[in-house]
Amino acid sequence: MAVRNQQELRNSIDSAAQAGEQFSQLYYEMFDKRRHKVPKLYSASSTVVWNGNVINGDLEKLMDFYTNLPSSEHTLYSLDCQPVTENAIPGRNTILIVVEGCVKFEGHKSENFSQNFLLTVEGSSEGGQVWRVASDCFRFIE
Repeated sequence: MAVRNQQELRNSIDSAAQAGEQFSQLYYEMFDKRRHKVPKLYSASSTVVWNGNVINGDLEKLMDFYTNLPSSEHTLYSLDCQPVTENAIPGRNTILIVVEGCVKFEGHKSENFSQNFLLTVEGSSEGGQVWRVASDCFRFIE
């Protein structure tokens, strides 16, 4: 039984890493080049904390907030993904993504940042599971 549980855990970790890497690549490419589409990655009940600015469950406010930021270019230094226990969001597969990197907003100096995402599965498509952001916390590192 322990071997099966270990194998299930390994598969869960590998799956979370793959989904987290794919999501992060898509997220930062969209944020830098097609920002108006970024809110499509969030669920209707998402909570976003961006350097102390809180947006809770309002995709229209989130779109307004993100589209009013200057254009950007992100460089990722580290990315860690892991599955979260079933107790976090009952009945849904959930993963935690922790990112550190550097972002350059137009007209501003480059800044290091840390960003944490909690993703949950919302349905599926022909290509597999559809992950949506349940929680997003972005902070400049000073």
